[in-house]
Amino acid sequence: MRTYAQYNPVDPVDRPTWVDAIENPYLHGPYTPVVSEVTAVDLEVIHGEIPADLYGAYVRNGPNPVLRPRGLYHWFDGDGMVHGVYFRDGRASYVRKWVRTRALRDEIARGTVQLPGIMGPFDFAGVAGNGQDASNPDYCKDTSNTTLNLHNGKLLSQWYNAGRCYALDPLTLETWGEETFGGALDTTVNAHPKVDPRTGEYLDYDYGDFKSYLTYYVVSPDGTLRHKTRVDLPGPRLPHDTTITPNYTILHDFPLFHDPSELRRTGHRVVSFHRDLPTRFGVIPRYGTQEQVRWFEFQPGDVLHMVNAWEEGDWIVMDGCFQPDPTIRRNPAEGPLASMLAYLRYTGHLRRWRMNLKTGEKSEQQFDDLNVEFCLPDAELYGVKTLYSYHQRIPTDFQTLAFDALVKYDHQQGTREVYEYDAGWFASEAPFAKSTRGGDEDNGYAITVATRASDYQSEAWIFDAKRVTGGPIARVRIPARVAAGFHASWFAGRDLWGNGPVPV
Repeated sequence: MRTYAQYNPVDPVDRPTWVDAIENPYLHGPYTPVVSEVTAVDLEVIHGEIPADLYGAYVRNGPNPVLRPRGLYHWFDGDGMVHGVYFRDGRASYVRKWVRTRALRDEIARGTVQLPGIMGPFDFAGVAGNGQDASNPDYCKDTSNTTLNLHNGKLLSQWYNAGRCYALDPLTLETWGEETFGGALDTTVNAHPKVDPRTGEYLDYDYGDFKSYLTYYVVSPDGTLRHKTRVDLPGPRLPHDTTITPNYTILHDFPLFHDPSELRRTGHRVVSFHRDLPTRFGVIPRYGTQEQVRWFEFQPGDVLHMVNAWEEGDWIVMDGCFQPDPTIRRNPAEGPLASMLAYLRYTGHLRRWRMNLKTGEKSEQQFDDLNVEFCLPDAELYGVKTLYSYHQRIPTDFQTLAFDALVKYDHQQGTREVYEYDAGWFASEAPFAKSTRGGDEDNGYAITVATRASDYQSEAWIFDAKRVTGGPIARVRIPARVAAGFHASWFAGRDLWGNGPVPV
């Protein structure tokens, strides 16, 4: 197995010195946190040209701890840092800033980390109902490091394990504060909401370590609550994504979850795969109640991220990356980090599920055996049929989670195109950016940010989405190191700044 030690140079400037004392692969090499915020304009193009029809922003979230963690560090514990690469008129600029979460502000004031990360141990003494009320999540640090969505003129940052929603300025990346949608949001929310590109509505749900139900929300384009309902579950669950169509939302219930009594007894969340239980998808009308949910059962497994879903007559069709065996297999030789390292070793493939709302018929089909995830369609087509998606290939012989190739799938033909990154480069999720000229669904660009671990050089790579195997048509130097991170999004310039001034 390849280890992070192969890619572990020392950055003499932009790194915290406290990482040197901690043996953890997610604090070294390409995962090493930085210590500065940056704004840079007129970035250097070192290969090709930035297309004139590329107009908007690539934004990516990720973990970047400010202070030395309390206890064992999990990669999901790092403080959220947002990176933005802005493109217009063949020019580019770069901004990065931390998300000023409630937890981070408190830590900076105190000079020390108070709350444990997701590996615990958790102290429920100060939580209402002895941990029964998961709408008070302050026994675990909420880092807002996972996703970014644009809604009502705000860039919304959210966290993997259901956390608070933080609003950022989409251009400067300054944190405006917590977003509660006028006080209507009274729980934490899942990290993967969907913003309907046709209606502007924000759709999301809450879940918790001790709650046997979801709270499902629909928020209007102007940020006011439009719908809220409770959906009961067999027990506390750990869903990560959701999917939408014009008329329905699809809720996820996978047999990969923890025992709440064990969590309360030990203070540790121990997640197990229950292979005797099915995967379940609950289809709820957009403004429906739990009495209207239609549950469909499928092969047991887990899904972190879906590509898209759409309606075909009475059928809901949904594509995503399925893990048929998400069992967490610890290697005792890896010591106290064994559970984290095992959980982050991913094996999954592209799959399609079909559900008939009239007859109850269902089917599922695996597209491919390639190990892929971080899967994105054209986000402006969420909820309607898409032909293409852009994924990251994940190597199975690496100690940590890494991406080694860009994969484009044709969902109609069942084919794929693969561009392998050069050895030693660590890329990010690659969203699709539609050409301002319009055209075919794949007339545009796939964009990623990559870092070369040998010297910490970071670049934005722009691929012609019609020909990803040709490699980047432009490479833009980022004048600061970008540590490995999580989810990226593309937002069109018309939605960010229209015809006004831009930071380039």
